[in-house]
Amino acid sequence: MLRAIFVLNLVTVGLFYLPGWLALRVLTLGRYPPPRGEPHSEEAVALFGFFVALALLLWWLA
Repeated sequence: MLRAIFVLNLVTVGLFYLPGWLALRVLTLGRYPPPRGEPHSEEAVALFGFFVALALLLWWLA
């Protein structure tokens, strides 16, 4: 069970981190996420990317 959660987290962050990073950089005018090396929540950025991708998909299908 723990391995499945780890793989799901790895896939989610791998797929949705970049869209979330781009959307947050645009929405926060470049303030979040911080530059490389500074700590931030990768899971939160990926989750935001997931919601952005979901919103775009729903908008496209409507």
